[in-house]
Amino acid sequence: MALVASCDILIAAETAVFGLPEIDVGLLGGGRHAQRLFGVYKARKLMYTGERVGAAELYRLGIVEQVVPPDKLLDEARALARVIAEKSPLAIRLAKHAMNTIEFMTLRDGYRFEQYMTHELSGSEDAKEAARAFVEKRKPRFTGR
Repeated sequence: MALVASCDILIAAETAVFGLPEIDVGLLGGGRHAQRLFGVYKARKLMYTGERVGAAELYRLGIVEQVVPPDKLLDEARALARVIAEKSPLAIRLAKHAMNTIEFMTLRDGYRFEQYMTHELSGSEDAKEAARAFVEKRKPRFTGR
């Protein structure tokens, strides 16, 4: 569960199951990660029972972005990675930093932090290239600077 909760975006095979089976072998672990994904009460149930949840249910709960046949999992993950890779590397780096930082902030503090990140990004060569590309109706060519 900790590995899954550490991912930015989740795509699961139809056959995937997730849970906190540690209780069944006399251990504990993953509870805090499960709370982040499921909320307090579902995480408690998973921790206390060792119950596993299938990919379709995780999709229904909005935890998994996409559920695909097992043989299509790598293809779908790569397709999503290609979409992200087309963005400014600098913008993606700052976006990831912002998302990680604001996760447990208040709404007001999180918004202010995002505005700070926007200010940092706005002076970059990539931001200027994105604006030019938009006006010129073409795909931007990012350099990561």
